[in-house]
Amino acid sequence: MSGDSSQEKTEDASHRKLEKAREHGQVARSTDLPSSLVLTVAIFYLWFTWDWTLQQLREIFVLTPQLFVMDFHQALQAGFQTIIYQPMLTIALPLALVATLAGIIGNLIQFGFLFSFESITPNFSKISLSSGFQRMFSAKQAITTLLSLFKTLIIGGITVWVLYVGMRELLHSAEQCDVACQQHIIEYLLRQLVIFVLPVLVVMAVLDYLFQRSQFMKEQRMTKEEVKHEMKDSFGDPHVRGARDGMRRELAEHDIQQRIRTARLLVLDMGTAIALQYEQGVTPLPVIVAIGKGMMARKMVEIATKENVTLVTNPTLTQALIKEGKVDQYIPDSTINAVAQAMRQTTAKPKH
Repeated sequence: MSGDSSQEKTEDASHRKLEKAREHGQVARSTDLPSSLVLTVAIFYLWFTWDWTLQQLREIFVLTPQLFVMDFHQALQAGFQTIIYQPMLTIALPLALVATLAGIIGNLIQFGFLFSFESITPNFSKISLSSGFQRMFSAKQAITTLLSLFKTLIIGGITVWVLYVGMRELLHSAEQCDVACQQHIIEYLLRQLVIFVLPVLVVMAVLDYLFQRSQFMKEQRMTKEEVKHEMKDSFGDPHVRGARDGMRRELAEHDIQQRIRTARLLVLDMGTAIALQYEQGVTPLPVIVAIGKGMMARKMVEIATKENVTLVTNPTLTQALIKEGKVDQYIPDSTINAVAQAMRQTTAKPKH
């Protein structure tokens, strides 16, 4: 039972695993978010350029009957220029560029800049009927399908309602409403559709992204064994790491021993020790050569006792040196008098 529980993916994915998944092109991805953003941007683009776009289309309808009375070559040139080239260049191309930019931004919002050959390279080992059926009938696919169905029903219902109300108004006004009036009614219907449908698309896209991200993080979960292996890979084997830490401690203790041997005074407080070096005529002021707390302070006292370094207990001076002083620098000016008084308790050490 314990072996089975260790294989359950109960741990959140580590940053390292998410980075590896990203390198393989595996990220939380919603297809609804970029498509909704593309549609939204395209609609707003057409909204703000509607009058100009309508004028371009009117020119096409005005020119079309005139083509039949023109010379063939002249009609061909005018038709290509007005019906194909000009609309493509002035209407379709800007709209396509805006929509493409919106699609890129929609993906950047989700997972930033990402390019991976692995995500676009076909993996034939994954082609399997059984795994295909499992994906088809998985809970994730079921929820995605339900969200799409719900979105379709909502948008369909709004569209039917807006068109029903609008067409009734249009038919009612048909006899007393000219072409321009009917055009305004149709524009009003389109605006109503945009106003009601766009918020639904945006909300559903955000919900889909949150769901896809939740599912992705769930799929990336790790077993306790995977966490242990990753920790071992990241920080090394505990035994090797312990040996390295021991070696560092030995080097630190050796350095401390060398520093204490050159010190003239060890100022003490509860659990804190500060070693001061001073040689008359050589150092203008005493120098802080070591600061230790806890076990290190006890080690410093032990070394100082062996090396005949004077020990002085002075909590006030110790705290002042801790607060204002730094290793390998002269003592702070505010502590000169107190250090001088402590130094009087020392005797010059014989040089080793």
